Amino acid sequence: MLVIQRVRAVRGLKSAFLFGSAAAALLSSAPVLAQEQADGTPQVSALDEVITVTARKREESLQDTPISITAFSDKALEARGIQSTDGLAQLTPNMTLQNNPSFSGASNSASIYIRGVGQQDFVPTVEPGVGVYVDGVYVARSVGAILDLVDFERIEVLRGPQGTLFGRNTIGGAISITTRAPDQTLAANASVTYGSDNLTVVKGTANLPFSDAVALRVSVGYFGQDGYVRRTFDGKMLGNSNRFAGRAALRIKPSDSWTVDLGFDGTTARENGPAMSLIGINYGKTTDPATPPFADISNTIANVMAGGGLVPCATAAAPLNLAVAGCYDNRYVLGPDANAGTAPSYSNSDIWGVSMVNTVALTDDLDLKSITAYRKLDGTFARDGDGSPVVIAQFYDSIKQEQFSQEVQLLGKSFDGKLNWILGGYYFKESGVNVNRLLFTISEFQSGGAFRNESFAAFGQGTYELTDTLKLTAGLRWTHDRKAFHPDQYIIENRAAFLGAPFNSPIFDAGTRVLPDVEAKVSFSEVTPMVNLAYQPTPSLMTYVTWSRGFKSGGFSQRVFPPIIPGVTTPITDPVAAIPSFNPEKVDVYEGGVKFQTPDRLVTLNLAGYYTDYKDLQVQVFTSVAPVFRNAASASIKGFEAEGQLRPLPGLLIEGTLGLTDASYKNIDQATTYINPNNMFERVSKWTASAAITYEFELPGGSTLRPHVDWSWRSKFYNNTFNTAQIAQPGYHLYNASLGWTSSDDTYTFALTVKNIGDKRYLLSGILVDAIQAFEGVYNRGREWSFTASVKF
Repeated sequence: MLVIQRVRAVRGLKSAFLFGSAAAALLSSAPVLAQEQADGTPQVSALDEVITVTARKREESLQDTPISITAFSDKALEARGIQSTDGLAQLTPNMTLQNNPSFSGASNSASIYIRGVGQQDFVPTVEPGVGVYVDGVYVARSVGAILDLVDFERIEVLRGPQGTLFGRNTIGGAISITTRAPDQTLAANASVTYGSDNLTVVKGTANLPFSDAVALRVSVGYFGQDGYVRRTFDGKMLGNSNRFAGRAALRIKPSDSWTVDLGFDGTTARENGPAMSLIGINYGKTTDPATPPFADISNTIANVMAGGGLVPCATAAAPLNLAVAGCYDNRYVLGPDANAGTAPSYSNSDIWGVSMVNTVALTDDLDLKSITAYRKLDGTFARDGDGSPVVIAQFYDSIKQEQFSQEVQLLGKSFDGKLNWILGGYYFKESGVNVNRLLFTISEFQSGGAFRNESFAAFGQGTYELTDTLKLTAGLRWTHDRKAFHPDQYIIENRAAFLGAPFNSPIFDAGTRVLPDVEAKVSFSEVTPMVNLAYQPTPSLMTYVTWSRGFKSGGFSQRVFPPIIPGVTTPITDPVAAIPSFNPEKVDVYEGGVKFQTPDRLVTLNLAGYYTDYKDLQVQVFTSVAPVFRNAASASIKGFEAEGQLRPLPGLLIEGTLGLTDASYKNIDQATTYINPNNMFERVSKWTASAAITYEFELPGGSTLRPHVDWSWRSKFYNNTFNTAQIAQPGYHLYNASLGWTSSDDTYTFALTVKNIGDKRYLLSGILVDAIQAFEGVYNRGREWSFTASVKF
């Protein structure tokens, strides 16, 4: 196995070498970038911009921040043709960002992992492991957390626990998006993109200063594209895009020391549902050997309804039985571009939010900041979970969620500027209802219920200059969470009673409660410290070591089946105690890093190595029809990130990244989880790598041309904890290229982009529907092209 892994790694490096050689040959004949424009003013390349980050709640250079960070400007992502945050994973080491519909059918559901830590399920009773923030506001739910990029300034990907300053549910890291604020310049811009499958993206922004104290910035965008998985039943194209997004920002300066930023954002989507296709059927097998073979039951009922006998109509030995018209078998495995489902399929959502940020300079060394925000989510989703006209598994889902948050920060400097510190408090509250209606061969029932979450936190962090070259940072955060869940779950119809025991039991009768009709409550309190020591012997070189702790809050298992009836199907007699819950999971991370950049920025190299001690993992497991969460394991993760930039010529930027995530279970309850302790973590590649070359040079007349090529590689990963082979994705390479032109006065820009030049088809996400042993997946579109025209006013 070790030899095989080394061979694969060598192949990946070989591809990188070939990529670099080809790109170098292309660039060898390019002209040198002019240093002045036609009017004699210096020309500043977008490739030379210095990114400022706010990972520690104050503005700092990326190279001066002793944290493992990858940061992108809007221009950097535009050069790659990236329109939403799900494109970040190709550029960021040790990161997975899937648009994962799971069982819900939502077209926009973020499954984010950093350094092997994350969460793939969207249900609101389970928290994500990587936090998403927009202008300092936490986006609590993964539904809608893949964000369309309209008028943003920068994106920061922070690796490792961010529990001190960002809080709970950031044990893997955080994604922080900063939008552009209004300024005193009257300006506007617009762009139109057209491409493969009728890709249509239209964006527009206007910045309107009304006075020296008031300015407004308005941005809108439309994102549309045809689907690429055709339903044979009705011709509906799954995987389409049809979204409108908008943002309005108003900046008011009541005085020189007081700034008020008001923001409103909204996104509405009306889409056909995710591009799911049926990969295969595993006949007669389940994860739990103690449970009945549900695939056999599904095929038996299908056979009975088709007039056959009380036996499965398809088996592993005979997976195709065309003699039975209604048999659920391999006739419905149609490849990645077709789906034979007939149940309703749609993904509709409305998301909006408002925020107010008050920043007051109390003195030259003391600032007060308040962030107040409200967000609301309303979505309805449906999909055919079996990919066939037979009623085997159909899912209907609705979610209504609203959240309010208030954060107060006091930022100051003390001891003649040697100490930079922040003190703060945070309050978060959310409530909502998530209803899941599931129609299986054996039963139709309703899952889900109402949820309420509340969180309080107090935090502080300070950085003290021990010497001119040595800085010590220490922080501490106390968090208290209160969570409540009131199930509204009951059986609608028993569809398998005629099979006899155990399906004719009264516990499967219509009206039976799947979970008790009571509200369960849990609460947790955690302290998350952080200590960092940074040594900077020269302006070009910094080294650091960090110890940090983080936690992801506990919650409830929302999906349950068969019914849990106190005193009947469980020895637990207390209805509240019968509702399954789980505790927080925790990490301790030890990290060391080096950041180096020559004074002329010719060479930039950032390295970080880490070790994660992972306790009380919340593992999603199938022990029957529905998946449940358990604190069933402990693990260790070790690895590194390397990111480099080289600027050998004016206008030429060469970039590269390499990441290792080596995750393994230390202990796991194999008897109840059925997870092999040697399994890989789900959705996590051991290796990630990328490289890019961009060259911007001036043409006669003053316009600029910008060719760009990039490559990324990701090693094999599995899409569930069981490492199911049918939904595993082998390692793959992607090659992209673009060519951009900008007029001499920077008014007009045209760009041609080709993604996935090699037309590689690979799994974006895979699902095992354990109840029927069906394997489903969402594949990518293959090669795509687009052309963008932009204008500035």
